[in-house]
Amino acid sequence: MSDGTYIIDCPCCKAQIEVDRKTGKVLRQWVKPQLKAGADPMQEALKKIKSDKSRLDDYFSGAGRAMEEKKKELLDKFEQEKKRIEDSGDTSRPINPMDLD
Repeated sequence: MSDGTYIIDCPCCKAQIEVDRKTGKVLRQWVKPQLKAGADPMQEALKKIKSDKSRLDDYFSGAGRAMEEKKKELLDKFEQEKKRIEDSGDTSRPINPMDLD
């Protein structure tokens, strides 16, 4: 909480709301987690953390595979272009933009 805000507990839904003192606008809201009747809040939090961890691990491993596929695709394109240039017999070097001065 900064100096210019209030944190208010909502009497209806038990959520916490951070409100700006000057404007009265809601800056942040923390919703009270819904628990099943008779459930242990620590066990529920632990389950949520584990599910989030597995979801993020899947996401990052998928991103790694996508990067490897993209790398392979680009290397294939490079090899195809290199082969095309060798087959055309063009041995001249491309124009260097720094030589155009």
